[in-house]
Amino acid sequence: MEFRQLKTFRAVADDQSFTRAAQKLFMAQSSVSAQIKALEQELDVRLFDRIGRRVLITDAGSTLYEYARRMEDMTKEIRSEVSGSSQTRGSLTIRIPETLAAIYMPQIVEDFHGHHPEVKLIFINCSDQKLREELNSGRIDLAFLMTDAVYFKEVNVRLLKTEKLIMVSGPSHPFVGRKRVTYPDLSNQTLLLPKTD
Repeated sequence: MEFRQLKTFRAVADDQSFTRAAQKLFMAQSSVSAQIKALEQELDVRLFDRIGRRVLITDAGSTLYEYARRMEDMTKEIRSEVSGSSQTRGSLTIRIPETLAAIYMPQIVEDFHGHHPEVKLIFINCSDQKLREELNSGRIDLAFLMTDAVYFKEVNVRLLKTEKLIMVSGPSHPFVGRKRVTYPDLSNQTLLLPKTD
């Protein structure tokens, strides 16, 4: 497996097209196809499903994509360190619930980008189902959760802040004006909750 093959693979995955990837990389389409075929043979998996002119990445391809991204980031980091460049390069993949991202991330992103303009930030909506595996494998670098407790082996977990839970209702709801609402009060109520929070 060669780094140039992984770079070609990522280009095909990003553009979902062998033709556009070839144009982007200034290569013949046959060379792109040959590199992908060589990767598939070496790994003994299909990386793309070809449906007519469409190219869809497979599950195996998605896994390889994350490793290829990490290798590209490490290559940029090595170049930066060896060449003595003071600019940090690469990408940071973060899982975070949309509600937290909307409230807290704008200022954090602005500050971070001011200090590290060459680092690409990638935000993905959060789910704790495969979080431990994603963090341990390096598919993601960081995750924020809204939960009262989380226990992951081999993952550094830190409580950053406690948030108040606020219930919002329409102006004509019978709970309006009440100072206190208990769990039994909610038993026959329709609650709308964000799935990932």
